[in-house]
Amino acid sequence: MRARIGIIPVALVGVTGCGLRPWTPSVSVAFWSEDVPDRRDFALPSSSELAARWQMAPESPWARYHKGTLISSVDPMAGHAALPDVRRLEVAAEADAAAAHVARVGLPADTLWLVDLRGAASAAFASRLSRDSREPIAPVVTFNNWPAHDSVVPADETLAGLLAFPPRLPPPERAALESAHPVFLLDSWRLAYRFDTPDDETFDNRYMLMPGDLPDVETLRARHITRVVYVVEDLDDAEVEEDDLNASFRAWQAAGISIFIVDLAFLKAAPAPVAGAWPVDWAARLAPRGYWVRERYTLVDDPYFYARARGGFGLAFGRPFIYPGYHWVVGPGSGGSRGGSSG
Repeated sequence: MRARIGIIPVALVGVTGCGLRPWTPSVSVAFWSEDVPDRRDFALPSSSELAARWQMAPESPWARYHKGTLISSVDPMAGHAALPDVRRLEVAAEADAAAAHVARVGLPADTLWLVDLRGAASAAFASRLSRDSREPIAPVVTFNNWPAHDSVVPADETLAGLLAFPPRLPPPERAALESAHPVFLLDSWRLAYRFDTPDDETFDNRYMLMPGDLPDVETLRARHITRVVYVVEDLDDAEVEEDDLNASFRAWQAAGISIFIVDLAFLKAAPAPVAGAWPVDWAARLAPRGYWVRERYTLVDDPYFYARARGGFGLAFGRPFIYPGYHWVVGPGSGGSRGGSSG
């Protein structure tokens, strides 16, 4: 288990094994993934400039799910900051390679992608897929927190991913916007350290995605979406969907929408199309990874999680004061809402 500043671990029997089951992406990233990389200096655009790189035209059917919370955090940094060097992340390189291969073999039709990697790797995946695919990609940013020096999760790493791995957005023509493959970028850090208690000097910048943050059944049906592909880093370390997705997954499943859980290695191993056919036969390829969603007790339902949490889940927290050059301190304040700031 990797320590974080200002975290008070809860004593649990078997915390590194069965005590953490079921394993979700946030458990994996907190306990078994790479460390946050060393920092380097970034020249920062304004929030409007960064949003222009990531936010689709409002005519896109997926534009309303975009969250600009993390993007807006660059303005108080006044043009420069020291952020994690996310190009050194192995998982970002793996995500890039997986997306490049998917682009080569072709994307499945009528599919919603949910990429639940650490945020920088999700950005790398969407960036490469959008740049290499023959068809337009609609990347949807769902990152809904702010960075702070003394914070629970490294939102600055995710911000660095948005800066380092910009996508190619769909052309503004309505036909391209309507046909673009939706790829939702999730940050597996968002519910990390679930059994730990932040101290009073720590900014709890975790958050949940609520059902309204994702397309409902009616929206997916209107867009002719028949399957959801949920991408995690490694299936050995993530056996079920993240807790905040369970309700949406169950609703989709009840409506007859198929759900598949895959990892980066699975995507990189997709065979080339046979006899020049394009894209690859994704129905056959995905069949072994079909996933049956079960109703289960999650953090969303756990009052003890909210009791341990600060700020992002409706309890008192210290708002970060922000100065140029990304020098952060934590000051007094209160408030916050379940799920963090809205984009």
